[in-house]
Amino acid sequence: MARAARGNRRALSCARVRHSSEGIVRLVNILAIIFWFIVIIGVLTLVHELGHFIAARAFGVRVTEFMIGMPGPNIGFERNGCRYGVTCIPLGGYNRIAGMEGDVENPNLAKVLAYVYRHGTADVSHVALGCDLDAESAELALVILDGWGSIIAPKKHGPDDVYSAPARDGFELGQAREVDDPQALLDEERSHTYRALSFPKRLVTLFAGPFMNVLLAFILLIVIFCGIGLTVASTTLGDVVEGSPAQEAGLQAGDTIVAIDGTDVPDWQTLSTVIAGLAPGEAIDVAYERNGQTTSTTLIVGMDENGSPRLGIYAGQEQYRLPVLEALGASWEYLVLTVQGYLNLFNPATAGETLSQSTSVVGIAVMSERAASAGIVPLLFIIAIVSLSLAVVNLLPLPPLDGGRILIEVIQRVTHRAVPARVVNVITFIVIALLLVLFVFLLRQDIVNFFLKG
Repeated sequence: MARAARGNRRALSCARVRHSSEGIVRLVNILAIIFWFIVIIGVLTLVHELGHFIAARAFGVRVTEFMIGMPGPNIGFERNGCRYGVTCIPLGGYNRIAGMEGDVENPNLAKVLAYVYRHGTADVSHVALGCDLDAESAELALVILDGWGSIIAPKKHGPDDVYSAPARDGFELGQAREVDDPQALLDEERSHTYRALSFPKRLVTLFAGPFMNVLLAFILLIVIFCGIGLTVASTTLGDVVEGSPAQEAGLQAGDTIVAIDGTDVPDWQTLSTVIAGLAPGEAIDVAYERNGQTTSTTLIVGMDENGSPRLGIYAGQEQYRLPVLEALGASWEYLVLTVQGYLNLFNPATAGETLSQSTSVVGIAVMSERAASAGIVPLLFIIAIVSLSLAVVNLLPLPPLDGGRILIEVIQRVTHRAVPARVVNVITFIVIALLLVLFVFLLRQDIVNFFLKG
């Protein structure tokens, strides 16, 4: 009995160790999934926002912030009037491009800007008093000018916010300076904002983010197709099953099948098609190459458990590299398929099937970790595909996506009227609400597919 008790305790101890080990493995897997998701999304966001940044700066527009992550507390550095950094929630990213607030330009900007410049520093109450404005109007003008990079907002907001004139043109931060013509000063500041851009330049700035994602995807796919190469099934045999018809006919691993009954088989797909058309018990002539010499043998086709023809051979593998033009064509096909996938979401006949094949950020995270574990090619491939998806989804004509901003610019160009900010805000709220519903649906689907089904 004592021996049995000791055995039970030993078994219980082993079970605890096993459960503890399994728990550690699960934790490591979860951490790996989170790590690779943050890395991949971080890289793709960086590339996307870099596109907007480069275009804006090329057109002389100020960019006051370039951040990886959601808005919030951040760490980073400042250079040439722009703060670069990472926020406390490193998901997504954003540029703070001057003058993208939309709507009709605020009429109080000139006098508020002049007041801050003449005094060097000013809080909301003094600006309101000095410019004959109510506090709300004064604060709104100050916030807009801060977005333009024309003044510097306080690091911490409160009832006594002090805004400062920037360190520029030989003046130090917060140093008072003369302003002879407030409107001329505002015109100069506006010239460095998105508002001052022509219609084509605005479109380029908005398209630049998705374009960079497409460019990155094409570069990665070409590296895979042309540089690393694709692993494809080869007609050079990887293995021959012992006792199979192929072995009895004298075939060996390393032999290259050239033809069957006079039909050339240049690739494994053709060979598989030819085999599928054979009849069990049929005698066939197999031409093969061994050590540089081509010979032939007679093989009696066998039959598998399903009654299908069987030779007992396994394909070998070889690296195949596409020419550059073919690689570009294949990359373009992936882009077209991505566009078609999103268009299918808006087609009632295909929306259900498309949604069932879609995934949320959780699914992307799991697939990213699996791709990283499988090797460099699967990892680069998943980055390329997600980058294409990010580009296409951002071009959907829905605020607050890039495509929504492009649509607003087109409407304003055609109507010669600014789209009211309140209209944009309402549409944005509705779109975000619908996206949240979609996210919850896809999240549930991912949990079932990736976790509950093992």
